[in-house]
Amino acid sequence: MKNQITYKNFSREKTIDHFQDHQDIIKQYNINSVIEFGVGEGTNVFLKNCTGKITSVELLTTDYPLAELLKISTDEWVNYSINEFKKYDNWNAVKYEVQSSILDAEYDVTGKGNKGVIRGNSPSSMDYIQELTNLINTLNISEYDMAFVDPGIHLRGDIVNLLFDKVNIITAHDFNIQPIYGYNRINIPPTYEGYSGNHSMEGLGVFIKKTINKE
Repeated sequence: MKNQITYKNFSREKTIDHFQDHQDIIKQYNINSVIEFGVGEGTNVFLKNCTGKITSVELLTTDYPLAELLKISTDEWVNYSINEFKKYDNWNAVKYEVQSSILDAEYDVTGKGNKGVIRGNSPSSMDYIQELTNLINTLNISEYDMAFVDPGIHLRGDIVNLLFDKVNIITAHDFNIQPIYGYNRINIPPTYEGYSGNHSMEGLGVFIKKTINKE
């Protein structure tokens, strides 16, 4: 049976976006290392609050017209970020150029394809799951205390599903925009609790393994 997210809140005053929620989680659960899908200004919250390994995975295309059509990332942003964050010895970037199965799924979920999928609906083929799985299997996810899902593609709910039971805490940004990011496809296993962050304007989904303790 598909488990639905149980919405609970971290009791903190509202601030802008996901910074405060992540600071709270890092402190409460003694987070030292993070892998994030999607690099950006938010990376700073991990670099400033964690001393362990921080890895930023950017899923991208080098086809600029296609990136503009589908509103997905190119290599420009990650290359800019590499220049910005290279001063941190504990940070590294992984660049992954998405292949046809993910691109086909992106055509579908954005309503730009020719298979009759309405924007925000699920992809017509599940082939992209194997591509995402193959990528995630190269990343040694279990080495990290937390994973943050905020990539420059729209298949975020599927990434969350693939991270369950590989890492103790998973957070996912733009959670208030459920359909386009596939968050309605999330299946929470019985080993996790689902929460809603209290500060993010765009919404932060938080999934915490039941067996871990707060500091």
